[in-house]
Amino acid sequence: MTQTAQGSAVTLRDVAREAGVSVATASRALSPGVRNVRASARDRIMAAADKLGYRPNLTAQATSKGTTRTIAVVVSDIEHPYYSAIAQGVIEGAGPAGLIVTIAGSGYGAEDDLAVVRALRGLSPQMIILTGGGHGASASQDKLTEELRLYEARGGRVVAVGQDDLPFDTVVLGHRSGAAQLAELLAERGYTHPLLLGPATESTNAAEWERGFIEAAKASGIDIRDSDIHRSPITRDGAHALISRLARHGLRDADLIVAASDVMAIGAMTALRESGMEPGEHIGLAGFGNVVGAEDVTPELTTVELNLAAAGAAAVQLGLEAGTRRLRHINAEPILRESTPPRLFAH
Repeated sequence: MTQTAQGSAVTLRDVAREAGVSVATASRALSPGVRNVRASARDRIMAAADKLGYRPNLTAQATSKGTTRTIAVVVSDIEHPYYSAIAQGVIEGAGPAGLIVTIAGSGYGAEDDLAVVRALRGLSPQMIILTGGGHGASASQDKLTEELRLYEARGGRVVAVGQDDLPFDTVVLGHRSGAAQLAELLAERGYTHPLLLGPATESTNAAEWERGFIEAAKASGIDIRDSDIHRSPITRDGAHALISRLARHGLRDADLIVAASDVMAIGAMTALRESGMEPGEHIGLAGFGNVVGAEDVTPELTTVELNLAAAGAAAVQLGLEAGTRRLRHINAEPILRESTPPRLFAH
């Protein structure tokens, strides 16, 4: 800890005295994002803080304000590119506001998020950003909402990234609209018998992806049966195991596999090759998310850009602005690549 000449820690009062301003003015000038301090005064205060080696006491800040200058991002799996892309966007959005980002690992259920939020309340972050896929209506979801309300009552801010099934500010991702656009484009390319590869764990994101694709496919004259929908862990290995098993029994008349994530699609790509089928030649293949270098595999993977980093940055901005229960939509953009070439007998 920085010491004054008398051996005591440098305080905000010392900085204010050095700069010739009030403690309140010094506090505002040293708070990132606050702009109501004259430039000349701010310059003197920053110079005084540098001269004295002043650093804010985050513990004292949490005691006086109820929060610290930190953002806690709750992710289900930091190794999954979906979550790491959102977290990177949060980091980019937090930097200009002078906020520090911490990552809190959770699971895929509302009860997992609940346990993490309870622990985070004791750390008093300024903002909690939830990035899970959404859990729908459940007793655990209600308890999670109650816990987040308690956190808000102490001055914290809550923002969700995904779908709008929590009563807080939300950055809504284009799972449904993106999947619908993808279905329409693939139908135009002549695909008529798709298999859907979805996650085994229920989530609002996954439900919206599935609903969007099925509705648009039906509108394009493609009927997707329950037997055409398969589920596995939302991992490369989970998808690989599922497609390997399906391929052993024959993929029937399927001419396309559509996965709920690029990670799953890449696992399916390997399984198809091992089973003697070349993706993009014998069967089309599409992913979702555009987060794992889908253009670097062979063939380049058709996918949907969810703009996850932009969503993370938008979540920070929502949390810094005054307001409640606002929705900020992030557009999804289908990207057609070599893994879904036009079918020879397109209709």
